[in-house]
Amino acid sequence: MTAVSSGYSFRQIALHWLVFVLVAYQWFTGDRMTDLFRAAHGGPPAAVNPGWATIHVVVGAAVLLLMVWRLGIRRSRGAPPQPEQHPALQWLASAVHVGLYLDLIGGALAGLVAWFWLPGVAGLHHLMMRPVLLVLVALHLVGALWHRFVVKDDIMTRMIRPAR
Repeated sequence: MTAVSSGYSFRQIALHWLVFVLVAYQWFTGDRMTDLFRAAHGGPPAAVNPGWATIHVVVGAAVLLLMVWRLGIRRSRGAPPQPEQHPALQWLASAVHVGLYLDLIGGALAGLVAWFWLPGVAGLHHLMMRPVLLVLVALHLVGALWHRFVVKDDIMTRMIRPAR
């Protein structure tokens, strides 16, 4: 069972934003990796420096480790309770958060498996996680903006200012 806290710790906030930056980097440089992946597994040579593969794999592994760390902290320290809102919105918020954890951990694992062991199925899975991630991030952002500008609560402040 997950604990409940009054707010997020500095470590939780820092990990959230560090993962955000690393995932944004992976998102905007991912096309280079697609070309390198195809070349590494029998496709046409890539017109991209092969060093990008190492960077992508290392950043992906970092995302995986940071997400597992975040999950561990969340299970031990907990998270602040959701604000009172319609049950459907509470369900959606929970589903989006679970989806983000699953996508980021599962996508990183699939990428590592695809690169080092099973390029076919794992590579396809890794690639298919990208549009799912886009939808989840968009829903996460819309939810944050909804709380900020419509509900006008301090939900966004929880991921900026650590709890005392």
